[in-house]
Amino acid sequence: MEKMLIVIFDDEEGTAFDHVLEFIAKEKHIKRINVFQADNLLQYGNLEITPEKKSVKLSGNHVELTNYEFELLYLLAKSPGHVFSKEQIYNQVWRIPYVGAEDNVSSLVYRIRKKIEADPSKPIYILTVWGIGYKFSDKFKA
Repeated sequence: MEKMLIVIFDDEEGTAFDHVLEFIAKEKHIKRINVFQADNLLQYGNLEITPEKKSVKLSGNHVELTNYEFELLYLLAKSPGHVFSKEQIYNQVWRIPYVGAEDNVSSLVYRIRKKIEADPSKPIYILTVWGIGYKFSDKFKA
């Protein structure tokens, strides 16, 4: 009969987890280690983003996003207040070198705003930083 040990960590720095893995690695009778990441739900006001499921909900309702839309929203939302240039956004979302494609980024931001903002002309989530790029609002920080 196979015995199983399940350990759940709530350790943002990962130090406790690292120590346990170090201990487990020294044990010769352990056959297998499976590590599963818990859902890293991002919640800002009425907006919920679950990266593992590529899921977005607004006021409890599912928001249909394309893969590129989700990647851009998640990139910004996981670093509230951090300003990303259009070039940085393009390189990370499309994963190809930037070739002056500002319109692609702007168009994608516009489409996301239409889906998640109550008034896309007065956004509260994705903010424009004129002359630089975009950032996710940090007003929702706890």
